[in-house]
Amino acid sequence: MYSLVRNIIVLTIFLFTANGYSQVFDAGIKAGVASSQISGDGYSGFHKAGIVAGGFARMNLSDRSHFQFEITFTQKGSRRNPKTSEGDDDFFLLRLDYIEIPLLFLYDYKNFTFEVGPYFSTLVNEYMEDEFGTTSIPEGFDQFSRFDLGLSAGISYNFTEQLIMNWRFSNSIVPVRDFESKAAILQQLPGQSPLQRFDTGMYHTYLSFTMNYKFGGN
Repeated sequence: MYSLVRNIIVLTIFLFTANGYSQVFDAGIKAGVASSQISGDGYSGFHKAGIVAGGFARMNLSDRSHFQFEITFTQKGSRRNPKTSEGDDDFFLLRLDYIEIPLLFLYDYKNFTFEVGPYFSTLVNEYMEDEFGTTSIPEGFDQFSRFDLGLSAGISYNFTEQLIMNWRFSNSIVPVRDFESKAAILQQLPGQSPLQRFDTGMYHTYLSFTMNYKFGGN
């Protein structure tokens, strides 16, 4: 897996520097934020904010259609903020950091670009916290998958040929974590536990907003 990521990075650098192919390939950088939740964890709402940053390389199939792949650092997860004014101190934070590779088909219409395609992510770091402090999933229970496979769809507005604003919706198509039934967990773990917040079949769902800068331009 890591050799595949390394090879893709090398290819991206090549595309960034291959001026002789500028009529076929474009490349650029992107940065922004993601708002995420995990379907199946018992919480709803896109309350977890994270970072999205990386680069992209685009192959121009025609004047309007393109194929684009990206390599980004993307933070996903889930968050539950306490409502102390109501006597509710329940807090939960799950932050999962990924190296993500979207593969997208793009189509231009006037100043807009529509996009759709799959993405593949590999987990590089995880962090979990509740109102009692840093916590983790005990060994013997299902852990988060090291990989996330999903689909993305989005729209961009092209201020200029170089400056692009992008909105994107992404969702896992396979669970990022399988889990025993909640009833079984409650029987094994007395008292409050972050494990009680998870149920069978967990999927990432997140919205991202990024500003993209494309080098050069035809």
